[in-house]
Amino acid sequence: MPDIPDSRSLVPDPLAAPDDRELAAQAARGDVSAFEELVRLYQSPLYCYLYRMCRNPAEAEEYAQETFIKAWQGLPGFRADSSFKTWLFRIGTNLCINRLSRRRPTEPLPETLAAPDCDQPEIVHHQHVREERVRAALDRLPADQRSAVILSIYEEMSYGEIAEAMGRSVASVNALLYRARMNLRRHLEDAYRRGSV
Repeated sequence: MPDIPDSRSLVPDPLAAPDDRELAAQAARGDVSAFEELVRLYQSPLYCYLYRMCRNPAEAEEYAQETFIKAWQGLPGFRADSSFKTWLFRIGTNLCINRLSRRRPTEPLPETLAAPDCDQPEIVHHQHVREERVRAALDRLPADQRSAVILSIYEEMSYGEIAEAMGRSVASVNALLYRARMNLRRHLEDAYRRGSV
């Protein structure tokens, strides 16, 4: 499995960068360099999010490219009611969920883990096993629940930002995350009972 960077470390310092709404407004007026700056700011976080959704590096890259194309085409209609990031993630979320819903279920290919460089290999092994089980449980969630969990945990978005990114109300996001937590608990408990946790 390729190393996926923690997207939180890739988000620029808001004090050092111009406001993304201002960059979006400049890009909507045809300023290509402003749009290039938006791509530079959000390419890695968007890719990381889409990778966690589809678990396929090539598809995540393709979805990210399509998301930026759709964003460029839709900039004249961008209302600065939300940040550019949540608007962009909404485009990516919709694109990814639509593609995933058309995909036929398949068995995931086993991924090879790199050998740990650690004095306590049992601990590292158990940690990798636990992480894989959580990933497998996430993969079993419906796409909208998986998206909400990833936006909440990995992208550290607030419920309001998730609602904007997913095109839902905050109450709907709250219910979605509750169902996702219940489903994750059930999937992990099932794995525990089968002895695979």
